[in-house]
Formats: sequence, structure tokens, C-alpha cells
Amino acid sequence: MLSVLITVLSPLLSLVILTVGNGFFVTYVTVRLHLEGVPAWMIGAISAAYYAGLVFGSFRIEPFIIRVGHIRAYAAFASLVATTILLQALYINPWWWLILRLISGYCMAGLFITIESWLLVKSEKGTRGQVLSLYMISFYAAQALGQFLLSAGDLKGIVPFILAALLSSLSVVPLAMTRTATPHFEEPSALNFFQLYRISPVGIFGCFCSGLIMGAIYGLLPLYISQIQPETETIALLMGATIFGGMLLQYPVGKLSDALDRRKVILGVVALVLALSILITTPLSHALFILLILLFFFGGLTFTIYPLSISYALDYLQSKDTVAATQGLLLTYSVGATFGPLLGPGFMHLAGPRGLFFYFIAIGSLLTILVLWRSVTSPGVPKEEQQEFIPIPRTTPVGTELNPRQPKSES
Repeated sequence: MLSVLITVLSPLLSLVILTVGNGFFVTYVTVRLHLEGVPAWMIGAISAAYYAGLVFGSFRIEPFIIRVGHIRAYAAFASLVATTILLQALYINPWWWLILRLISGYCMAGLFITIESWLLVKSEKGTRGQVLSLYMISFYAAQALGQFLLSAGDLKGIVPFILAALLSSLSVVPLAMTRTATPHFEEPSALNFFQLYRISPVGIFGCFCSGLIMGAIYGLLPLYISQIQPETETIALLMGATIFGGMLLQYPVGKLSDALDRRKVILGVVALVLALSILITTPLSHALFILLILLFFFGGLTFTIYPLSISYALDYLQSKDTVAATQGLLLTYSVGATFGPLLGPGFMHLAGPRGLFFYFIAIGSLLTILVLWRSVTSPGVPKEEQQEFIPIPRTTPVGTELNPRQPKSES
């Protein structure tokens, strides 16, 4: 593992620096808008704009990167992200911020694609699983650590904007100093949405529901926390615990799904998410320590729904279709993540802050019904034919090519 780490150190350092700043700023945007008295529906719309930019960029930005080169493209996108952050500081207006977050999401797609391309170039068939593990650990750990930058300065001051812009700019340095050959993109096999749905409705719907949940977690959970625990340090602690739980529970839940019928594991995970959501809506969660534990496990379980759904879908596919399928499932997830912050505020309007968890209960219940229906009407994949669980990045289509299940490219 150490030798693999050394070979991918430059792109991982860029990823960590970028994600610390971006993870912090995504939360900060929600908290700052709440402090400015912006209604929940508008906060959700601004969060959705970021995901819409990320989705559009993820599937449209590759030709530009190929044309200008990866280093130049990364530097350009990092500069643009820093610029949008500083422009937000100049004018506090929700509609202005919505436009800037849309642009920022588009540029972030370019940054993630560049990093993931480099990781792909530096990995081989035999080391791709280790590289993917390093990627996921670095990504989630950086996101969790970034939450604690909320305490670095006055939330209504200029410091948060400067920190986020500074980290975006600094993330250029490790990649700019690398001597690795320029990455290249390959065309995956064709596999459209309707083919995927016919093969695995549970996989498609699971990824979509995961997006609905995760988009609301990143966009609206900071709003929920700031309404019930307004102290800055508490917001950082609870958001950090949620994301850290998402990192730690990936492996044990994944290994469990390798040993059992994967649909039963998905049902068990969603059932626990429903139970935790119900507990968080009760007075039991008013104690900070209890809420910390509940959110740790809530994050840990919700973060596994996406890789579990992908793993389940891939059990029905040939290895040559792996990349195309994971990219299609990523698009499904991304569409859900765009709609999640738009739907959640309606529940919060009706039921107050805890309405966010009623929203999670509604989405989890829909997923449970579908999985139960498929369990009754369709036989599952025998355990001996299930493929090994592997966490899959939720960032861009290039990251899905790190999946070691895909066949080795011919040279």
C-alpha cells in the first residue's frame, strides 16, 4: 500500500487540499445563507444549482480538458472556483450566489475529472482497488476535516471566503509539479438508462434515492443543525461526525453485503436509516452527545446506499459493461442529488427543522417498498455469483473507471 501511495501522492494531495476547502465551503454557504435570513427553499435552490453545474460539467467538460491539456485546465478551473468564491464575498445576494454556485459546480467537475484521470493513469489492474481505497479515504477524511474550518473566523466576515479561495488555488501546486504523463480518456461501451433499468431497477432506483438523500445532507443538514444547535463549533462537529461515519462504515457494510443477499443488506441499511431518522425527530436528540452518535451512524449508513446499489446492479452485468453502467448510475445519482435540496425544504416548511428527517423517512420508505417488491417478484443473484463490494466515487464519470472490476485495456 505504501508503494502505491507514493505513486499517487501528487493527485491525492491536490484532492485533499481541494476537498478540505470545498467540503467546508459547501457547508458554509448553507450556514451563511441561514444567518442572512434566506428562506429554506432558496437555500435548497442554491445547493441544487451547485449540483446541476457538477452534473453538466461531469458529462460535458472532457473535450475542453483534452484540448488545452490537464495541467492548464486544472489551473484554469481552480482559479475560476476561487474567483466565484471571492465574488460571493463581494455581494451577498441569493440569486447572485445561485449563479456563482452553478458556475462553481461546473468548474469543480473539471477539477475532479483531472484528479481522477491522473489517478487512473497511475494505477494498474492489480493496484486499482488500492488506489480507489486511497481516493475514498482521502476524499471523505478531507470533507470531514474541512467542516472544522467553520470555526476559523467570524461566519459573517471575509475569512471563510479567503480560506476557501486560498485552498482552491493551493490545490494546483501538487499537480503542477508532477512529471507523470498526461492522462487520456477512453470511450466506454454503450449502455443506456433503459437497458440499466431493465437489468436492475433496484440499482437505478437505489442510486436515485441515494442522490435525493445525499444532496439534502450536504445542502440542508447544515441548515437543520444551525436551527437547533446554532453554535459554530457544534455545526462543525456534527457535520464532521456525519461525514466521518460515512467513511468508516463503507468497508464493514460492504463486506457484509458480499456475504449475504445484497438486497437484504440494502433493506437492512435503509431500515436502520429510517429508525435513526425517527429517533432524530424525537426529544431524545436534543442532547448533543446523543445527536452526535445518531448522526455518525446516520451518515455512515446513508453513505453506503450508493455503492451498495451499484454493486447490486453490477452483479447482473458483464465486466465489459462495468464502466458504462457505473457512469449511467452516477448520472442517476447526480440527478437525484440535484433534486434533493429542492424537495427537502418543502418538508421543513411544513414541520420545521425536523421536517428534513421526515423527508429522509419518505425517501427511505419508497426505496424499501421497491426493494421488497423486487425481492418478491425477482430472484436475487446467488451469493457465489456476487461480485466483491467496492466503494465507487460519486464525483465524475472518470472516477468510475478506477473500479478494478473493469476489464484491462488492450495496449
